[in-house]
Amino acid sequence: MAEQIKNDGRSGLTYPELGRATSEFIWTEDDAESLRVLKLGGAVGIFMLLAYLAYDLQVRGGNAPGAGLHWLTLGATCLFFAMTWTRPFKRRWKSLVLLFILFVIAMFVLISRVTGNPESRFITIMLCPLVTAAFVIWGTRWQFAIAVMALLSYAAAQYLAPIATPYGIYRWMGLIAAVILAQYAAIFIGRFRHRLRKQVQDLEEAARFRETQIATMAHDIRSPVAALSGYVNLLEEADIGPKERTDLLERIGSTAWNMDLVVSNVLDYYEVQEDDVIPAPAELDPNQVLSEVAEDCALQARRRHLKLRIEIARLPACKLDRRHFERIVKNMLAYVIGRMVSGEVVLRARMRNESIAVEVTDSGAALSPAEMEALFERPDKNGDRGVVRGLGLYIARAMAEAAGGRVQARFADGRRGLTLVAELPLEAQPPKARTP
Repeated sequence: MAEQIKNDGRSGLTYPELGRATSEFIWTEDDAESLRVLKLGGAVGIFMLLAYLAYDLQVRGGNAPGAGLHWLTLGATCLFFAMTWTRPFKRRWKSLVLLFILFVIAMFVLISRVTGNPESRFITIMLCPLVTAAFVIWGTRWQFAIAVMALLSYAAAQYLAPIATPYGIYRWMGLIAAVILAQYAAIFIGRFRHRLRKQVQDLEEAARFRETQIATMAHDIRSPVAALSGYVNLLEEADIGPKERTDLLERIGSTAWNMDLVVSNVLDYYEVQEDDVIPAPAELDPNQVLSEVAEDCALQARRRHLKLRIEIARLPACKLDRRHFERIVKNMLAYVIGRMVSGEVVLRARMRNESIAVEVTDSGAALSPAEMEALFERPDKNGDRGVVRGLGLYIARAMAEAAGGRVQARFADGRRGLTLVAELPLEAQPPKARTP
């Protein structure tokens, strides 16, 4: 049976077993990166073995004891790293690396026994955990296995093939220090790689989120743009009457007003998603801001044949972000104006518990408890609402909370209609420090 490679959907490749075997193993991007680093370490290792062999031959000669073991170690090392390019090696690469290191340690123990040089075995065993921590990305458990193997191998070498030296205790201390440092390096590298992987996943999710939102918003904005184009074409007709012209101008004005609000909320939406809603408080007169917003929204209410009643008490000066304050009030008014086909909208503002309380009440149909509960949620949270639809109240809540206030909703009198309430402090609260 031919062996096939297919993507498993987890940023890796699945290699089915040959023949009748049903088991599978996963070759991930992490494994591929580990193997690339291992190959780089292999080139360094082969170079050092060649340098060691050349020096040993120069000093002791080609027929000196242990020369054959040198050549055998070099040949086995070249064969091992040649195997790293083959597919079977990928199936058990961690186990094969562990066995190869054990082989290298055993060979240098034999070499040191023949040559009577205690340094070669000690340096080799000490370097093994350090090299794997630097070049073999396989996690803390496999690194711990190397550490245990290094300590046991050195103990066995000292017991089975002892070489007298006055520095035995120092070598043990150095080996233990090397093992501990290598283990800590593996732990920190693992944490760092996990953090990088999490950041990459977050960036990928953010990219997908933005692509989806841009596509959805483009779809939602395209409809009013097409409507504007149609209204302008109708206005260009010569036989249109004054009444029809006035009606078309009202429709154009209403559509343009909604588009301006949608674009403004969309721009603010990205700040909300990235937790960048930071108020820039400044001294302002809330009465003036409320009057300007009410005048702007009153024109839209008239276009929709609604009545807007304003009841604003005299408010003291405050220190709030002017743009956020305007957006909160305008989004609440825009929501109730957009959901009604007839009736009255009331805008009230007064002081309440050392805060500015802005209320918007309509006489429209009552919302269900489920709709009330989801009124200020992220528009795309449940997947069944467009991004633009209901976006204004979500933005209003985020901006109010950023200033240290809140936005709530309740049923109007007789459980008919809707009342939106925004409570803002006279001075915006400083932004909270972010957790790194």
